[in-house]
Amino acid sequence: MKQDVVALDTLLDDELDYIHTGGDLQSRSQFIDMIKKQTLVYESITPSDVRVRVYNGLALSTGRSQMRVRSAAGVSSFQIRFTEVYVRRDARWLLTAWEATKLPDNAAGRSRGELASTKPERGALSFAANRLELLYRRSAHRLQLPVR
Repeated sequence: MKQDVVALDTLLDDELDYIHTGGDLQSRSQFIDMIKKQTLVYESITPSDVRVRVYNGLALSTGRSQMRVRSAAGVSSFQIRFTEVYVRRDARWLLTAWEATKLPDNAAGRSRGELASTKPERGALSFAANRLELLYRRSAHRLQLPVR
């Protein structure tokens, strides 16, 4: 998976709270620094069972993801449940909050139905931002709201 810090920089809100599966909280600058230094490398992210709700300038996304990451401890693969919050600023969707919970290895987990299981090629955040933009425009059109 490409570690595109330039693209990442355009997708994160200045007030980002990024909470890892172990409970560690990072700010936007701390998260970007971690990616730059490759302290943690996301080798693959495969979302599934994604549910997105779009509100006026805010989007809430929940789902599961198969993760493969590399750190000083080595490579690990695991499943998570996640919640992410996007805010719409200057006609763009920006990730403002992320929290993930690691699932037990044997977790089958209940699902509401698979709404998105496509592995993003351009990175998970840009994939999510594009998905949110499409949903936002569909909702605005349906409700006859101006799109900014």
